[in-house]
Amino acid sequence: MQGSITLEPLPLAVKENYYARKLSPQLLADPGYRIWGVSVIQWTDGKYHAYYARWPEKRGFHGWLRYSEIAHAVSDHPEGPFVTTGTVIKNRHNDGWDVVNAHNPSVCVADGKIALYYISNNLSEAAKADGEAMPPSEKWLNRNGKLFRNSQCIGVTIADQPEGPFIRNQEPVVQPDNRLFKSIAVNPAVHYREGRYTMIMKGDDVRREGVFRIQLVGHSAQPNGPFVFQETPIYDQYQTEDACIWYDETNQQYNSIVHVFGPTLARLISSDGVNWREAEPFTFMTKEFVMEDGSIWKPSRVERPFVLTDETGKPKILYLAIWDAAHKLNANIALPLTVREGR
Repeated sequence: MQGSITLEPLPLAVKENYYARKLSPQLLADPGYRIWGVSVIQWTDGKYHAYYARWPEKRGFHGWLRYSEIAHAVSDHPEGPFVTTGTVIKNRHNDGWDVVNAHNPSVCVADGKIALYYISNNLSEAAKADGEAMPPSEKWLNRNGKLFRNSQCIGVTIADQPEGPFIRNQEPVVQPDNRLFKSIAVNPAVHYREGRYTMIMKGDDVRREGVFRIQLVGHSAQPNGPFVFQETPIYDQYQTEDACIWYDETNQQYNSIVHVFGPTLARLISSDGVNWREAEPFTFMTKEFVMEDGSIWKPSRVERPFVLTDETGKPKILYLAIWDAAHKLNANIALPLTVREGR
């Protein structure tokens, strides 16, 4: 009963507007900022609310490591155009654990509240040990590259309305446990159903030396955890990142799309949210777009999938982050989906 999902061809105007840095339907751009990844909900006002990572354009592509924040945008339509209203999570939080950046948002709605998950750096203890004030200085950050990567954890902030205010949890929701995963806990995808929060996230595999990124699944009865993770990763054959998750009520099936390192976005399915297997076909899409005239557009990077569904869990829109290295351009695009139910 897994069903099949196909992508609609992309209008030529989307590509043209991307290179013109022009906000339009199926394209979320933000002048003056580099942006990366978007997570969208439909709220009780009937509008679509998007949360995305952004940082000043002058900081370069890797500026997200220190300067990323989470912005909010709104539209009457799921494909946009989305109009940015402002920042909902700042890139500095002097009173919390998440003192540097806020990145890779994942939003879900539960019991009338909005839970917005994100990643940040838990540097407080390391900085204190090094005699640094909080937030740590730019000089300190520049000389601690490995620590900076390995201090990334998952946080959550909760609001009653899409524009906030969002109240941050005082501690990370997920940190490396050094039993199932090590070094990092990042890139969460969270779904709420029948009193249970299901999270897929990325950590380094404890069974391998060095860096090897795998996807794990955990569950909690509360938005701020604790999340109990399963012993068996949902996928560990190749390095992966950037999962998304949804539940299809018709097929009674959890779905996830993950970025497999290389040219592929792949799909995993589960009947219970605990035990996962490869869908058929496993490859959901390659990292290129078929345009409406039959031509192929292949940006340098295509990552951060997020699937918006209707009220029954039927996929409607796939959102993706794209990057053209030659032109130094970031944006998020929206692709309508066509679903054929399984037999």
